Amino acid sequence: MIIFGFLKLYTPSKSRTPDLQAKKMSPTGNYLNAITNRRTIYNLKPELPQGVGLDDVKRTVHVILKNTPTAFNSQVNRAVIIVGDTHKRIWDAVASAMPTAGAKKRPESCRDEAYGSVIFFTDEGPTEKLQRDFPALAAAFPTCAAHTTGAVQIQSWTALELLGLGANLQHYNDYVKSALPQDVPIAWTVQSQLVFGVPTALPEEKTFINNVINVYH
Repeated sequence: MIIFGFLKLYTPSKSRTPDLQAKKMSPTGNYLNAITNRRTIYNLKPELPQGVGLDDVKRTVHVILKNTPTAFNSQVNRAVIIVGDTHKRIWDAVASAMPTAGAKKRPESCRDEAYGSVIFFTDEGPTEKLQRDFPALAAAFPTCAAHTTGAVQIQSWTALELLGLGANLQHYNDYVKSALPQDVPIAWTVQSQLVFGVPTALPEEKTFINNVINVYH
């Protein structure tokens, strides 16, 4: 099993995930370990891990976006990656739009402490076409689009942390949209921002409810 960077530092204890430990040498076990270790990481520095380039980040997100299923293969998911001056400009615009000093803290942290952000969108055009083509199902297609963008976001988050990055997911959607480069299509609806950089501290321990899954025969 190959786990890079941050995940070398944070591995679930045997008592917490005995099923994953038992399967850790299997492909399924590796996949479940990655899901288990995905965490919200706010303590970042604006760097990439050693040996990881921006092309690796782009390739990872692209593979996930391309292969995540969508309703009727509508392929509604879109993404852009912002770094450098563009990243700072957009998050500075978000911070400036916040009404209080407390509300400014998170976007200022995104601006100053992260290396970049993946901005996720859905393209409204394919969904609207499906609604016209299949009017009996029209009400379902926006929900389908919301589900598939969620899948892209969480899979990208998990995969970037496997590269050694830390990340956190933000939803300053309208504020980000107003500051985007002009060539981003207006028909793309902003869904979230995955802010990433090199983690500087371990996350706090997670707690869980007793979420039982019943099997009925």
